Amino acid sequence: METGNGSGPDHLTHYAQLLARPDSYHIFLALRILEAQFPDAPRLGESQRPREETYRLGQEAELAFPTSTIAGMTPPAHGRPGHLVNRFFGLFGPQGPLPLHITEYVRDRHRNHRDPTLLSFGNMLTHRLFGLFYRGWSVAHPAPSFDRSMRGRRGRQAADSFAEKVAAISGHKGRTMDNRDAMPDLAKRHFAGHLTAGPRHANGLVSIISVFVRAPVRLQQFVGQWLELEAGDRWQLGQRVGLGLGTSIGTRVWSHSAKFRLRIGPMSLPDFQRMMPGSPSLQRLEDIVRNYVGDTLDWDINLVLAKEEVPKAVLGQTTRLGHTSWIGTRAGDSDADDLYLIPVALARRHGGGAAV
Repeated sequence: METGNGSGPDHLTHYAQLLARPDSYHIFLALRILEAQFPDAPRLGESQRPREETYRLGQEAELAFPTSTIAGMTPPAHGRPGHLVNRFFGLFGPQGPLPLHITEYVRDRHRNHRDPTLLSFGNMLTHRLFGLFYRGWSVAHPAPSFDRSMRGRRGRQAADSFAEKVAAISGHKGRTMDNRDAMPDLAKRHFAGHLTAGPRHANGLVSIISVFVRAPVRLQQFVGQWLELEAGDRWQLGQRVGLGLGTSIGTRVWSHSAKFRLRIGPMSLPDFQRMMPGSPSLQRLEDIVRNYVGDTLDWDINLVLAKEEVPKAVLGQTTRLGHTSWIGTRAGDSDADDLYLIPVALARRHGGGAAV
């Protein structure tokens, strides 16, 4: 829409535009706008009483072939529901199931005798049947189910049948599974294909994390680490084991089969600081990995700061020792890749208390 300052955004809402030019909209788009405009009202085809509805759906009795799917509409006023007259679905007209002479008779009674009795009776049936027809179409499409906010009437969770089906596929359906961690529920549904895959692969985890971080992500597999041995697994004199097969000296062994590493970067300094321990971004990353991998593997994060973004350590500024501070001149002209973070859950499991 043109404004006094030149071309700018459209200041009319979708609902206002629909009221201004209803004949320029397809009927299904118009019904989607009405459902989104009145989120506290039942969805079309789901109301239990007529007084719960904000709009009544009707049809005009005409013999001409329709040029648009909507004939007109009036908004709700004075406690009475609005009225939307459509040319797409109904009992009358050249596309209706009734013979044309019935449409001609109803049109004559309405126009020439001011008697809308038969038309109103037909619209009573049209309203109910059309509402169910639209409901059947919308439940099979994700966009109409997502038009409304997640909170429905009276503050209860809004019904989103398509999202519930997708959540059931990935094992996240149910109130106890809603908002259970920092990974957004919408992201779990978006990546349902990855979360339901049988063998979890590195590319799947990288593709999920790449959406949340604005930096290159690489997964390094088979990272070596020391594994502590339980008392019953340690070798002792007198046990019948073969040298080089089941023997080990000490209380721990070196393993390459139980850990991987996420290398994220190079990244800018603001993005680097957003991934510091205790930040929501790092917690979200930990929950993403846990949802995908589970608790069977150990892992850590290698954050890489772009070389041109490395700050100088200055007293009095917000420099974090061991995280965003380097003393002296850094050797070489390379990115700063010497920060490794251990997730909080893994640090506690191994005896620590926080990410390091």
